Amino acid sequence: MARSVLTLVVALGFASLGVWIARGLALDTGVEALLPDDSVSVLSIQETRDQLGLEEPLTVLIASDDPGRSEALAAQLAEIFAQWPETVWVMTSYGLDALSERALYYVDADTLYEWNELAEEALDWEVCKASPLCVTIADPPELPDSDAVREAVDRSPAGTVLRQLTGESAKQAGSSSGDEGQEGPQALCNDEGTVCAVQVMLSGSPGDLSYARMIKERAEAVMAQLAESQPEGTAFEVTGRYRVAPLEHGIILNDLRLVSILAALGSLLVVLVFFRDLTAVVQLMIPLLSGLAVAVGLVVLIEPELNIISAAALAILAGMAIDFGIHLLTHYQSARAEGLSPAGAGKASVQELWVSLVVAGLTTACGFAALSMTDFQGFSQMGWIASLGIIVTLVWTLAIFPSMVRVVPGSSKARPRPAAKDRSARRAASIALVAGLLAIPFAAQVGFESNLSKLQPEGIGQTIDGSLMRARGNISALYIGTSSEAVSAAIEDELMTKGGMEALGVEPVVVSAQVIFPDDSDEKTEILTNLKATLERAREKATEREDTKLLEELDELQPWVDVDGPPQPDHIPEWLAATLVLKDGSVGKSGIIYVPLRGSNAEAMEHLSSWLDQLREAHPDVTFASPAALLGEVTPALIADSPWILALVFLGLILATAIASRSFSVTRDVFLATALSTIFFAATLSLFGIDLHLYNLLAVPVVVGLAVDGAVHVRWAYDYDGARQKYATYKAVAASTLTSMAAFSALMTADSPGLRSLGHVGVIGLGISLAVNLLWLRAWCAPESSA
Repeated sequence: MARSVLTLVVALGFASLGVWIARGLALDTGVEALLPDDSVSVLSIQETRDQLGLEEPLTVLIASDDPGRSEALAAQLAEIFAQWPETVWVMTSYGLDALSERALYYVDADTLYEWNELAEEALDWEVCKASPLCVTIADPPELPDSDAVREAVDRSPAGTVLRQLTGESAKQAGSSSGDEGQEGPQALCNDEGTVCAVQVMLSGSPGDLSYARMIKERAEAVMAQLAESQPEGTAFEVTGRYRVAPLEHGIILNDLRLVSILAALGSLLVVLVFFRDLTAVVQLMIPLLSGLAVAVGLVVLIEPELNIISAAALAILAGMAIDFGIHLLTHYQSARAEGLSPAGAGKASVQELWVSLVVAGLTTACGFAALSMTDFQGFSQMGWIASLGIIVTLVWTLAIFPSMVRVVPGSSKARPRPAAKDRSARRAASIALVAGLLAIPFAAQVGFESNLSKLQPEGIGQTIDGSLMRARGNISALYIGTSSEAVSAAIEDELMTKGGMEALGVEPVVVSAQVIFPDDSDEKTEILTNLKATLERAREKATEREDTKLLEELDELQPWVDVDGPPQPDHIPEWLAATLVLKDGSVGKSGIIYVPLRGSNAEAMEHLSSWLDQLREAHPDVTFASPAALLGEVTPALIADSPWILALVFLGLILATAIASRSFSVTRDVFLATALSTIFFAATLSLFGIDLHLYNLLAVPVVVGLAVDGAVHVRWAYDYDGARQKYATYKAVAASTLTSMAAFSALMTADSPGLRSLGHVGVIGLGISLAVNLLWLRAWCAPESSA
């Protein structure tokens, strides 16, 4: 007894150490963590961040029924945000008026020459009319009006940029959008002025969840103070990643708290129903929890940061660890019912099961270890973590369980133990096997949900219309070239314009210094200077002749021409300079592409990722990067690797089973049972229209792992001489699978659609594997006595 107590004390000491180490576990929720470190997309993002230092800004929307109030509140918020130590810049207006007022520099030179000639003709016409010796029957030429100017600007790349960003491509000096008599910059508001926005670039990143949560809470506290003094109907809202990430994390965290309680209660209920003894819970949970603590602590020592897919390995460890314990506990109680002492029963259960447990554990571990060979980091990292954890928890359970039952022996009351009755039904099993083969086409049609916005919990989406952000509300891609010439070649390539339209189905908005600051500014300055002088002379002649029609045309055209030089770098606002000017001050080597697509749509991001790859290949001296497009790279990689992943898992399963059993029939039967479970599982999902996605995909390795484990135990039961061991094994397989099903069932109560779907898929998969292992596999295998 003393040795057993000492063993448990030492075990709990190691478990405490594991818990302490596990505090350093971090979860990288970014999509970048799912791709290889040498991925071109990941390296491109790192390079653009190093040279531009650009992150997504904090965006706050203000809505009221009074345009003046909305704009005033935006200005108040901007003043407060500007005082934050983390603030890099604050944006309350587009700040592009200086460019819009110089819009004639974006009109092509040929058109400007044409307008200059029209002005000359108008002047000649006036001179001719003033001379009695000159006769003309031609009508006076019409000068371009404001609509003609805007139309000409709209045709230019810069005009497209200005229109997509602000809603207008050109404006007369001193005027504002919608009211040419009002001076001032165009505010970041919708056309009605009822919704305005403030954007704040901060020194941190919304990718850091704790930072995003802190910023969101501070911003909401500021908005709450302002809202107290505002009339009813005034609303404030944080939007973008600073809103989505903390809200979604909070909802999922609350879901998991409730789910954890329900899962624990469900698992406890299953254990009590099967074992009918409260001490069984203690006998099961102490080895389980201490083994998990040691395994997780060891994982954190090797790799302290997990990605969103490899984190599922922890669920696999929990499922497998409780499976080991349930099998030992079932056989222990069976041995106790036959009159053995706690020490004898514990020893007997280990002796009876260690081979099958080791085979089941190593088979599953080898299957997951095969995943480490894939390039997709989501499964690669999960593979070695699950494999290592399974081996650790297996060894731990075998080592701790005998001491556990000596210290807490449980009830010794003998209960009748029915014998397992195995009836060979090869014909029915063969029919089921043929049905499985016929179901393969259905299984292959299981879908993948590409629109992840469908998986967002309610309340995540913004309630205030953010369409006023126009192009700045879209996803974007950054680009950096080794030289301005390389960037110019990329911008002028049809692949950037027409190619983008064909690849994406929408028009990309390309912003660059080459577009904003025309190369032919000197030539256009000369043309505009001549045009301005011509218009002044024409005005003198029109005034002399009192030609009101010409004077009206001149009044409309002349303000467009009265500009103080071409666009210069000091004319662009700070938010635009952040993308057009590198940290070293270089201009012309960088820019941004706005794409009107949803970043949560994996299919659209796949097209964007493919287009960026084409641009990289065509222009190797330019780096193209888009964090949003990573989702489009992850999804195809995931789908492309899935067949290989499944093949590797089954290869590891076959090899491990063959080596451990040294029996062709055992290897064949375990493989067939696992394959049949997998096929029926996928076919059922396909039949009921349940698509896989990044959430419920995590249930698949858990299902496969427990299916393998159950198949090994059931098949191994035929090596026992007595019926007691078989009954105990079947009971343990049922208990362990139902315990995991109870945990997945708890997920079905979550508010998050992604977690609910994870619960559905897990319950379906485990239910099918339980039926295959306890019904089909027993029918397929004839009892030894009849062999």
